[in-house]
Amino acid sequence: MRSRFLTASVGYGPLVPLYAQLARWYSGGAIPACQHWAVDEVAPGARVLFAGPGPGTDVLRAAQAGLRVTAVDRCPVMLAATKRRLQNAGVAERVELVHADLRQHPPAAEFDVVIAQFFLNVFPPDYLPQVLSALAGYLKPAGRLIIGDFAPLVDGGRCWQQRYHDLPMHILARFGANARHPVHDLPVYLNKAGFQLLERRRFRLFSVGPDWIEGLVATPGTN
Repeated sequence: MRSRFLTASVGYGPLVPLYAQLARWYSGGAIPACQHWAVDEVAPGARVLFAGPGPGTDVLRAAQAGLRVTAVDRCPVMLAATKRRLQNAGVAERVELVHADLRQHPPAAEFDVVIAQFFLNVFPPDYLPQVLSALAGYLKPAGRLIIGDFAPLVDGGRCWQQRYHDLPMHILARFGANARHPVHDLPVYLNKAGFQLLERRRFRLFSVGPDWIEGLVATPGTN
């Protein structure tokens, strides 16, 4: 496993041991289902960049599926958790870990797919154009951006949907891990950033609850 470490820090540290399990519990399995879907969308042998991979559950799945994987995170504790997960599974040599801020790391349009699972939710609305532009810079001309995140608010359940989104956001904000902001309408931001939306997939909480987790597939280009 090759590593290019820069200086950065994010306050996830105390939550890392429970991070993936808390996401599973809170979403009733919808978040890991969205992660699995994203990896399964990628053709075998493709070169994939994971933006902010967290503790690396989907990075491991991608490595085991034979994808050529690079994972970039500005949180060294998250990268360490990903590294341990990969080592325990015996696939560490299949993954490149990069400690960097994706917005500052020089982009190279060399990836078939960029996967950003609950990565855009870290940023306030005014940062999203910059972040989406940076992600587009890593993609080949025909590449795809695959996103998993909270679904946009819908009529009939806006109040509860907003509260569901806000609870983990405010908890993580106390550790300096993300900004406080309304629910992002990511299809709108993708459109404004010049992406063409190819697919939307909803995931229900506990398999039978409201579909408040969404997967998106988009490609850079004109609308």
